[in-house]
This record gives sequence, C-alpha cells and structure tokens, in this order.
Amino acid sequence: MLKHLAVFLAYAAAAVAVALFGSQWHPMIDARSAIGLGLFVLLAGGLAHEVAARLGRETFLTEKLLSLRLAQSEALEELSWTRRELAVLREALESAGGVSKSGKSVDEVIGEVKVLQSLITRLAKSSKAPKETVAEAAEAGPPQGPALTAAQPAATAHPLRPAVTPREAGGSLPANTNTNKKPGVLPPVALGLDDAAVLEVARQALRDDRIDLVLQPIVTLPQRKRRYYECFSRLRTTDGFMILPEQYIHLAEREGLVTAIDNMLLIRCIQLIRKVQRRNERLDFFCNISSHTLGDDVFFADFVGFLESNAELARNLVFEFPQAAYEAWDSSAAIYLGRLADLGCRFSLDGVIDLNIDATALQLRNFHFVKVRAEVLLADPPQAERLLEDLREQGLQLVAERIEDEDALVEIIDLGVECAQGYLFGEPRLARPAA
Repeated sequence: MLKHLAVFLAYAAAAVAVALFGSQWHPMIDARSAIGLGLFVLLAGGLAHEVAARLGRETFLTEKLLSLRLAQSEALEELSWTRRELAVLREALESAGGVSKSGKSVDEVIGEVKVLQSLITRLAKSSKAPKETVAEAAEAGPPQGPALTAAQPAATAHPLRPAVTPREAGGSLPANTNTNKKPGVLPPVALGLDDAAVLEVARQALRDDRIDLVLQPIVTLPQRKRRYYECFSRLRTTDGFMILPEQYIHLAEREGLVTAIDNMLLIRCIQLIRKVQRRNERLDFFCNISSHTLGDDVFFADFVGFLESNAELARNLVFEFPQAAYEAWDSSAAIYLGRLADLGCRFSLDGVIDLNIDATALQLRNFHFVKVRAEVLLADPPQAERLLEDLREQGLQLVAERIEDEDALVEIIDLGVECAQGYLFGEPRLARPAA
C-alpha cells in the first residue's frame, strides 16, 4: 500500500505542478490549457498505475498457482503411496480371515505384511522422482498428452504410437487394434522413446502400480494340455501402451529399479497362486528371478521367511534362472535357494544355449526343468537326445521353447520332448485384474 501511495503522490504532484505552473513554462500555454494538461497527466498516471498494478497482481497469482501445482503433485504422490499401503493392509486382512478359518496362526499373516512392506519401501526409494522433475511438470502446466516425449531431443522426439507387438513381447496386434475390446490382450508397444523417456516410464510405473502380470501357457505333449504358466512383467505408460524388457531392463539395472520390478512380480505370483489354490486347480507357475534380486539380501531374506510361514504356496512355484546366472551363483544365493528347495520350491534353468549340461549337478540343486529353444534342439538332434536321456535319468523335464508352427512341433515330439511353450499353444496374455 505504501508503494502504491508513493506512486500516486508522484504523478498527482506532477499533475498539480503542470496545472499551476504550466503557463509559465511556455508562452503558448495559457492558464486554462495548463489545467487541462494537469488533468491529462493525472489521468495518464492513473491509467499507467492501474496497468502496472494488474500486471503485478497477475505475476503474483501465476507464481502462487505454480506453487500450488507443485504442492498438489507432491500430495498426489504421497496419496498414491498411501493407497498402496492401504491395499497391502486390505490384502493382509483378507488373508487373515482365510487363515483363521483354516486354523493357522496370525504370525503367517504378519510375515506376508512384512514382505509386502519391504517391497513398498523399496519401490518408494527406487521410484522417487527428483524434485526438479516435479517442478518442471508444474511449470509446464497440466499434461496435454504423453509426458514422456518432453524428455526427448527435439530432433528425435516421437509420440507414443501403437505398433505391431513383436512375438517376444507377447502380442501380435495390428496397429489399429482396440485392446479394450478383448480382455487379456496385451496393449501395443510404445515406440520412439529415448533412454530418458523409458526410464521415466519405469519410475512412473513403479510409483503408480502400472506393472502388469503376463502369463503364457506351458503344455504337456502330445496332448497339449495346459499344465504350467510362465509369468512375465510388463510396464505400462500413462496412456496404456506397453514397454518391453529389452527397452528398459538395462536402464532399470543401471538405476537400481530392476529388483523392485522383480519383487513386484514375485508378489503378484504369490497372490495368483493363492487364488488358484482356492479353486483347487492343478497349475504351477514359473517366475523369473534376476541376479539382482538374488543379491538383494534384505528382500530375499524376508521373502524366504514368508514362504517358510506359508509352505503350501511353495509347491506351485517354480523359480526360473538364466543359465548365465546359474553359472555365476555365489555362496549367499546358494544358501537362500537351498532354503527355498527345502520348502518344496522347484527351479528351472532358462536361456540354455549349451546342451552340454551336468544333469546330476542340476538335480542336486533341486532343478526340475530345463528350458531350451526349439531351434537349438533341432540344430543338433543327437545332442538333444543325449540331453533328454540325461535329464530323465535325474528326474528332470525338458521344455522346448518358442514353438511357432506345427512342423517344429512334430520334430520336437519325435525327439521325445514332453513339455513345450510357444505361440502355437497360446500367446502371452494379461492376467485377470483380480490376479
């Protein structure tokens, strides 16, 4: 108010001076003209004062609005995590009701809450966006479309667009397919994203719980009966597109996010197994575990402790490890895996490219399955037959992967393979929301 009063007095004094002394400043200005000029100076000063005051007010309101947007973004993030924690508690309470009816102790439910809380804490730490990112989003205003492309350079920025999903991704949808019409069908892949955009998708997917559980059947031969399912994780963007592991896995490993993604997949598998057991279905689930998760002593110790309190879940769970990770196991990983084996969990060796496998060593470590691509088996049939014989002697099953057509299936059956997986038997599909 003092500033505005000082400005008003300044131009008012100038107007009075012009009205009183204007006739003395120039011979062509008489007393009446001086009064008119004084009024003009007063009006012009008042108008300029009003314009400046409005501009200042608008600047103040704009800064206040940006501050409120930043506060709203932070509040929404906190609300998201609160909802996640409430969902965990609700799941635990539902489990508690079932446990009490079956006569089990509440300690088992406490174990589940502990492992879920460990996951939430890790997700919160891993997916916390920098404050600068939130501030930039506030300054940019409400999002008008995919916020991912803002991180891309102008020369390479591309909008998210649907694409034909590659078979490795678990989909083969035409570009114009409406995924909302067919429940379970995987959404199209988000293309044209640079590393910064993909990393932001991963962080947002963890923060907003947009990690989907995807299932692909594994059948017994020759009946083609669905006996197992392999579980995958897929990340969704805010617009419902999907990004593939080959897009984000190396970035997630670099930024320490891959363990959180694996942990979420483990929890989803456990929840799915509970529902399957309630329906008394005879199905087992293969769940991939990366070397990063094996190295996470805190979470893996909690998870093993949880399974020890819920041993009935272990019989339907098959942990899958790549051949490279198996060959690089250290002593701490072997200890945890030994505890899982004692509980009844089985293991599967995945990504096999060398058919010279020590079946006896696998059997001693509680492996029950070995997965090999069909083209690797058919490239050397004599070696494949020797591998099958060795595995059978040790009680292991061979699973032929990526069987795409009937011709390959006939050759695989001729080798004597008893289990198979591939698009011929079913594409990967999203698990039902309840799972």
